Amino acid sequence: MTTGDLQPAFNPAEEEISNQGHRLRFIILAVVAAAVVGFMVYVAFPGNTQYFLTVGEFVAGEEYQDGQTVRVSGKLVEESFDRPDDSTVSYFQLADKDGATGHQLHASYVGVMPDLFFNPHSEIILEGRWYTPEQVFEADNILVKCPSKYQALEEQQRQQEELGATSG
Repeated sequence: MTTGDLQPAFNPAEEEISNQGHRLRFIILAVVAAAVVGFMVYVAFPGNTQYFLTVGEFVAGEEYQDGQTVRVSGKLVEESFDRPDDSTVSYFQLADKDGATGHQLHASYVGVMPDLFFNPHSEIILEGRWYTPEQVFEADNILVKCPSKYQALEEQQRQQEELGATSG
């Protein structure tokens, strides 16, 4: 026999140790990947989970009126929208959706208003700050929650019922 004819003997113990090493590396890699993904999710969402206040909560809570950025939710008060000619500044008022508190918030916004802003069923969320000297909430962003299609159907049905009652 020559040295070229010798082949290493199959050793199951060495192969088992090799498989355990690959398995351990895979587990460590999976744990690191899960930690990285978890950290990215944690970092990405704190700003988006900011709680929004109702108009009544904001008006009653002086701690929110210190210039910090907050979100306030409400409904556009009818006939309160005003935009001076040749201006991008809009002035309007928001009230609670259910109108239970009777509080109103005077607000301003510079920019183009969202399409659904004037829909009477829309919920409007303003993101911005309260400026005490002007007594105005200056919105940096406006979010409009789309009204439910069922609310529009209910409104149509109510209008049809009113027409039927007046004509009959």
